[in-house]
Amino acid sequence: MSTLPLRPLFRPRPLLYPLSNVAFTTTRPRRSASPGPILPTLRPALLAAMKAKDTQRLTVLRSLLASITNASKTSSPIANDAALYTLLNKRISECNTAAKEFGEAGRQDLVEKEQGEVVVLKEIAERCGALSEEEVRGVVEGVVEGMKGEKGGVQVGKATGKVLGELKGKPVDREMVMRVVKEVAEA
Repeated sequence: MSTLPLRPLFRPRPLLYPLSNVAFTTTRPRRSASPGPILPTLRPALLAAMKAKDTQRLTVLRSLLASITNASKTSSPIANDAALYTLLNKRISECNTAAKEFGEAGRQDLVEKEQGEVVVLKEIAERCGALSEEEVRGVVEGVVEGMKGEKGGVQVGKATGKVLGELKGKPVDREMVMRVVKEVAEA
């Protein structure tokens, strides 16, 4: 009887990724290393809405998570609370516009549906911890004071850009910033 070398039935493959805590490189730059405190709570909230059979909240959370997933495939993913807050404000604006159009068309059932979505979206947006108008006004006044000495005086567009640059990464309502800049610049 000849002795043939036994070949293993299972041959382990080399690991494609090292088993370490080192972040993997991607083709697009990472905006934030860690997500804000609201993003990780959306999936458990979705499960809670499923268990409670809260269809309104379930619909809103599903569409919100789908928007976050779709944004992750673009150059500006939703990686922190500031980006989530911007998305929520956009969705609230869309729902308000849709409710207005449904009201004009006489579809009260759809108006109520959109208003219910706005309530859920505003509830999530409040948890993002957006800056108050007083905090924004303080930043705006500082920027406007700095621009008064510059050639050409205070220009609302440039002042708004500088303020938004200083508030980058913080949840803030852009419409409120623009309104406050106009008020302070005209005063």
